[in-house]
Amino acid sequence: MATHDYVIANGTGSAVRSDLNNALAAIVSNNSSSTEPATTYAYQWWADTNTATLKLRDSSDSSWITVGALGSANLGLLTTSSASSTYMAKAGGTFTGAVTLGNAASLVFEGATDNDFETTLAVTDPTADRTLTLPNATSTLAGLAITQSFTKAQRGTITSFSSSSGTATPDFAAANNFSITLSENTTLANPSNLTAGQSGVIFITQDSTARTLAFGSYWDFSGGNPPTISTGSGAVDALAYAVRTTTSIHATLLTNFS
Repeated sequence: MATHDYVIANGTGSAVRSDLNNALAAIVSNNSSSTEPATTYAYQWWADTNTATLKLRDSSDSSWITVGALGSANLGLLTTSSASSTYMAKAGGTFTGAVTLGNAASLVFEGATDNDFETTLAVTDPTADRTLTLPNATSTLAGLAITQSFTKAQRGTITSFSSSSGTATPDFAAANNFSITLSENTTLANPSNLTAGQSGVIFITQDSTARTLAFGSYWDFSGGNPPTISTGSGAVDALAYAVRTTTSIHATLLTNFS
């Protein structure tokens, strides 16, 4: 391990030769040391043995840029055989191209402030576990306009909602499956955030009093006749629905579950 100021001092022949040898030792070892060189230069290398990382001095000679991990293959960086891309920026840039994730690999996005993004996550080995993680963020994963094949169960949260002044309005952006316990005679109003193609179930539970349920104009039933819900105390009905257009929801009521 050696560092050097790269200034050869005047001296005797043996002293100058020793100083030159020390400078060359610093060069061939990338200034390897547990502490940074006392004298630094723009674009200077430093093998930081304290943190086991290879660092490069920035263009203004004001700070160190960590390049990679010492002792790791390819300094811990992706190679062209594992990731093919036109450009990858560590911060503030754009990534294009394809990334192949190995078994049990994770693709992690950290520190995002705008968490909506479009991506295609292609897995070449569908039997391996994959995790797409966005810490501390509520995210929108879009762009999956491809056929999906699932080999495990897929689950949708059942989101509860309630009535106010006799009207209950589910937000179809919140979930696919919903539940409501009637506490008054209620109109199931036209949902907000309708998108054609959404489907799900609304579970309707009576309280101890027989409540009635009417329907908003977007709810379409077979024959054009709105159904009558079960009236028994604690009875549960299931309203299965599919959104045909933003103003038409095809629905069927399955009644009198326990």
